[in-house]
Amino acid sequence: MKNFKLSSPVLVAALAMSASAVSAQDLTLTLGHAVFESHPFHDASVRFAEAVGEISEGSMTIDIFPARQMGDVKELMEGVQLGTVDMTVNSSSALATLTSSIDAFQLPYVMRTYEDFARMAVSPEAEAIMKSLSDHGMIGLGLYEGGQRHFLSTGEPVEELANFKGRKTRVAPTKLFLSVWQATGVNPTPMAYGEVYSGLETGAIDAVEINLTSIESEGLYEAAKNVTLTGHYFWPGIMLINQGVFDGLTEEQQGILQEAARSVVKPQVMAVAEYDEKLKVSLAEKGVNFTEATDAFVAELEEAWAPVVQDYADSDPLIADFIKQASASE
Repeated sequence: MKNFKLSSPVLVAALAMSASAVSAQDLTLTLGHAVFESHPFHDASVRFAEAVGEISEGSMTIDIFPARQMGDVKELMEGVQLGTVDMTVNSSSALATLTSSIDAFQLPYVMRTYEDFARMAVSPEAEAIMKSLSDHGMIGLGLYEGGQRHFLSTGEPVEELANFKGRKTRVAPTKLFLSVWQATGVNPTPMAYGEVYSGLETGAIDAVEINLTSIESEGLYEAAKNVTLTGHYFWPGIMLINQGVFDGLTEEQQGILQEAARSVVKPQVMAVAEYDEKLKVSLAEKGVNFTEATDAFVAELEEAWAPVVQDYADSDPLIADFIKQASASE
């Protein structure tokens, strides 16, 4: 992997406001994201930048600014919309506030494995959903993955649906996630992501639905020891580029960005799957207890979540098409 040198805040701002220096032969785009360099979204960014450089034979460069150097999730999304930021990789859950069809990517058990996700991420149905972002000044170039979600809890392990009842569980405060988790009987508890560790430690919450990468990077294994491997949905990120910036490129440059974004989807997604397996070993060594969700437990969850999935399918034909194709691919 290439090393991307970080510039001063002044230069970062100047690069962002300039909206890129473009000529017939040379193109430099800035890509800011909100996660640390250990996160899968940074890996997606680096893989994309390398692919762009290779396909363009060095005439196109992607400068990456990680870890909120160009703003947090909301600021980066707004920056891409306005054109003050060229590109970002942003959580799909944040984008669902702009176009509800994005929720298709996080409906429970619509995609079950990383192989399912990699296949559906480049499907016509996924591309149709991302295309709806053009109504908001952005182009969705690619769909990547941050880590399949599981259930981390204090107290007794969760082994059946009844064990969820009343557990104070931190979930992202969106309509979709509140509907999903209310259906299981937990007590959804809104809480800032940065407060999850202290919440588990103090008992303000009993559990959190989360990915293994975050359990490791945030040190949550110190405050909660039980992980039930439910694999209920994924945590996708969408690579976005400002509509005006994209439209201002040559047809060849546009094609290079699209080819690069698509080419790295499967390698990036499967790298997260491999990392998950390593994390299971390292977290177990740190005292985390893993419980595999049984077929009976998964069936209980499917039954509880079926009305939620159906409601979303009924609400938007793009969501319905995505669900239908995902089910046909199983």
